[in-house]
Amino acid sequence: MIPRVKFALALVSLTVLLSINVVGANRMSKIPMRGGCYRLSAEVSEFRLQDEAVVLRCDSLESFLRRQGFSQSEGAMSFRRVDDAGREEPIPAEESVRVKEQQRQRRLWFLPAQAADSGTYSCVFRNASYCCASTITLRVYKTRQPGSLDAISYPKFALPGQNMKLSCHHINEFNITGRLKWYKEATPIAFSMNRTRYRRETNTSFTIRNVGSTDEGFYTCQLQVLFNNTEYTVTRVTKLSVTAPEPRPTLPSATPSHSPVLETVRPKIVDPVNGTFFQSTLGSSLLIMCKASSGNQSADSTEVTWFINGQTVQEYSLSGHALLGDKKVTVEKGVNYVELGLVFLELFEEDTRAEIKCVAQNHRGREEVVVHVRLEDSTFTWFIVAAAGTVCFLTVVCVILYQLLKTKRKTDYILARQNSTF
Repeated sequence: MIPRVKFALALVSLTVLLSINVVGANRMSKIPMRGGCYRLSAEVSEFRLQDEAVVLRCDSLESFLRRQGFSQSEGAMSFRRVDDAGREEPIPAEESVRVKEQQRQRRLWFLPAQAADSGTYSCVFRNASYCCASTITLRVYKTRQPGSLDAISYPKFALPGQNMKLSCHHINEFNITGRLKWYKEATPIAFSMNRTRYRRETNTSFTIRNVGSTDEGFYTCQLQVLFNNTEYTVTRVTKLSVTAPEPRPTLPSATPSHSPVLETVRPKIVDPVNGTFFQSTLGSSLLIMCKASSGNQSADSTEVTWFINGQTVQEYSLSGHALLGDKKVTVEKGVNYVELGLVFLELFEEDTRAEIKCVAQNHRGREEVVVHVRLEDSTFTWFIVAAAGTVCFLTVVCVILYQLLKTKRKTDYILARQNSTF
């Protein structure tokens, strides 16, 4: 009897494992495979300056591996360079001394970075039975190259009179030596003892009190970091934009005037509308577009961007699973439009609880639209999985009952023959 019970328990365990494998295989089947590796979506691109220490990390890949249950000791991360034809090649041997690959920390360091390092790199996690990869693009600018500050800067927006906190972004990887320095354009910022104008909050951040239009511009934090007993420079730039308050409506004059009146036009978000819900499934990608009209004004005069929980997309998505898409300018019936996408490379549970806001603004005014993301109804999918599991379970139960009843009938038959013999 006991061996049959063990056999039944083994069947139940096998059924549960098969159900789990079916669900896992269904999710992995959505990820394309090439060259024996699952290929995730691209990471957020990095924009850095030449002759500085630069570190690349594949956040979305690491996040995916954690959700799959892989620890750092269960495999190795390697980096390769991707050429224009999409082929992955080893980093040239002559650069191996300067470009260091840290297997344990899953990082690729450029000490220092050069303009020739610009390009696309693949990061590949591999162990004895599993392979998963993604790509990340690096663009290295020369320090005095025109437009380099715009390219490497993190955008920040403030209203007049607001207190604005500025931080030195993405420096947790470095061993900082000494206190970092802050600059407004090229002028060092002096932090007064009485904290009247600029207030240093931490070693890596400060607050501008009562922001005004003169505070617009580029704020640079510069620091020295140590790697293998060698010091390198690291620079981060924030571009602060101060938006004017919306103009008050002017009352029409009692005396008719024949002089032309210039219409005050502020941007208008035409899509999406306030309160829109976008549906998707956990782990899938999602693109949300914001389209704003600038009237007959130049589209370049209108700034469109996305905020998540009051933060820029870069600040919210430190793991790299969300990023801004390309900006698109169109003209329809003489009206200029600006479009900007928000891309979720992989939707997380926390994204469904976030306040997602599209902001369009110019010197005439500002408009905001708040949207949300919610999960698609997966009842039908789980119904199929549950039905399959139920069928397997009932099959196992039927086998167990059949074996038990068969044993009982066989025992009764043998006893009856013994009684008749006597």
